[in-house]
This record gives sequence, structure tokens and C-alpha cells, in this order.
Amino acid sequence: MNQQKASMMSVLIVISLIAVAGSGIAAIAVAHGAEPVEEARATIKDMRGRDVPLPDKIESVLAIKSCSLELVSFFAALDLVKYLDVNESFDDDDRTHTFVNKEKLRDLPRVDPSDAEGVILAAPDIIISSTVSVSKLDEDQERYGIPVFAINADLEFGEEFDRQLRAVGALFGERERAEELVASINGFISDVRVGKVAPSSDTPARGFVTAYACGMSFYGAGGFLKTSGDYLPFTYSFVQNISPSSVAGVGKQPYNIDIEQVIGGNPRYIFIDGSGLDETLKFMRDNERVMGLSAVATGDVYSVMVYKSWGTNWVNQMINVYYVAHVVNGAKLLWDFEDKANEVIQAFYPSTSVTYADLAAAQSGGGCAKVGV
Repeated sequence: MNQQKASMMSVLIVISLIAVAGSGIAAIAVAHGAEPVEEARATIKDMRGRDVPLPDKIESVLAIKSCSLELVSFFAALDLVKYLDVNESFDDDDRTHTFVNKEKLRDLPRVDPSDAEGVILAAPDIIISSTVSVSKLDEDQERYGIPVFAINADLEFGEEFDRQLRAVGALFGERERAEELVASINGFISDVRVGKVAPSSDTPARGFVTAYACGMSFYGAGGFLKTSGDYLPFTYSFVQNISPSSVAGVGKQPYNIDIEQVIGGNPRYIFIDGSGLDETLKFMRDNERVMGLSAVATGDVYSVMVYKSWGTNWVNQMINVYYVAHVVNGAKLLWDFEDKANEVIQAFYPSTSVTYADLAAAQSGGGCAKVGV
């Protein structure tokens, strides 16, 4: 027994000596300017494909650039926002995320993303940014000394948007909430499908309703000639968009179209974004050829919710999806538009008391409605 104890004591002495020696080697290495070995940190991949180091805990979030705060606002992590980007506005009610969360957020202090010292003093654990350039994201992360997680402000609903929700959910430890959002969005899209086969590029659009979307604000005010060839409310209701898709230089963002394309397309319906409603109606009334379009002759001109205001209003766009379906295919659908608009708001903001009527009354254009030309 004594021999066994002696053997165990010898082992402990050897381990102790190794530990001391290891410490001494590390101390000598540091003394000679060598870098101490660091444990590998856990990372998460952001929407620009970067591996972002995960903080041990996320107790403070800073969202900078367009759509970053909006995306965070769909999660409970909004409660962790302690500072706001100076460009967030609570005077512009066209930004749905700030309108819905006005009471919660408007008195928070502001920080300018270009002021590294101010960002560092705000001391967030993680920064959410919609900056596009990977090199700029890396540069910001380096100068702030804070992990920067990139989101994509230009995404529309679809697989990539679902992936973005899941990535943000994983970052904040809210995977279940992300799945709720994905399920709600896909359920909404299913609601507006009416069983038609979408026209392909090599098949004439016979039997499909034609429509034109305009008035969108995007890097400048919107008017009659500011359109989108990739307007999802048309896509989901199998409406034939008269505007070309994915125009060079703008991708799927709004762009200015030539009036001859609109006249030649002679849309059956016209939908005008609330942000450019007044300017668009004035242009239409002053242009005899526009007043001769089929949509004007039949009185099928409508206003819709503001699509772009410092980035995409994802909640508004889903409401627009329902409204276009209601106008074009309403007789085949078994739901009430305003009920569905309220469901959309509740899906993205479960604790809000804001209704579609509140949102429509506050924002430019007054919401979704038929308008007189």
C-alpha cells in the first residue's frame, strides 16, 4: 500500500514539474516577443460568406446601415439594442420597423458608424451591418475591435431570405423564432397562389393579366417611370409584369423605364407605390398617352404600401403581395385582405398593437386602395 502511495506521489510530482516547466517556457516565449497560443474561437458564417467570431455572450447589439435594425426587430434580440445608427428615423413613418417600435427605440442614444471611437464607446458585443463589400466589413471589424455580422439588405422573399432569417436566428440563439418566421412567410405566399402555371420566357402570356408597378422610391424619389421588373406581388399571383426583369446595372432593384415600354405594354392594372403616389398621378394626368392605357380606362389603378424606405420594407411588401392577389384574383381566394394584412404584421411583430389601419394611415399614400386618376 505504501509503495502504491509512493508511486502516485511520484506521478503528481512529475505532472507538477511539467506544468511548471510549461509555464516557464510560455513565460520565456512571451519575454522573447513570441505570441502566446490562443484557443480557437467559435465562429458563425454571415450572409457575405465571412466567418465571424462569436462573442461569449451577446448582451448588447448595434445595427448599422439600411435594413439591419429592421431584420433584428423581427427577433427578441431587439431588446438588446442599446444604441441606434444615426440614420435611423422616427420622423419617417414609411419605415415600418421604426413606426412599430417607436416607443421602444426612439429615445436610445445614436452612434455614427463612420466614427470608430463612438462605436467602440457604445461597446456592443456584436454589430449587424448591411455593408456589401467584404473588404469593408473586415476593415470595420478590425477598426472597431468588435465582431461584425453582415446581412443582405437586397434580398427578397425566397430561399436566400429564409437562410438569412435562420442565420440571424442562430446568431442570437433564436432558431425557433427563425423557423416561425420562415413558416409564416411561406404560408402567406401559399395563400395567394391560385393554381395557375406561371408563364415561361418562351411561352406567350395568353390568359395572364398584365400589370405595371411604379412610383417606387429608390436612390431618389419615385414617379410613374420608376418600376421593377421583379415585383414579387406580381410573381406570386402569376401576373405578367410588363417591365423587363433583372435589368443590367440594377439587378432586381427598381429602375427608370422608357415610357414607350409602358405604352407598348398597355397594362390591365397599374399599382402605384405610396411613396411616389402624388407625383405619379400628376404625371399620368398630364400625359394623354398614359391616360389612354387600359388600366386607366377601366379604373384599375391602385395604391400600395411603401416598398422601399432606406431599404426594403419586408412587412409592407408582404402586405402588397396580399393586396395584388386580392385585386387580381380576389374572386378565387377565400380570405379578407385586411385580416391578412393584420396577420402579416403580427407574424413579424407578435407583441405589437399596431394594425394595418394604423400603418396605412401613417404612411405615404394612405395604404392599399383604388385611386382615381
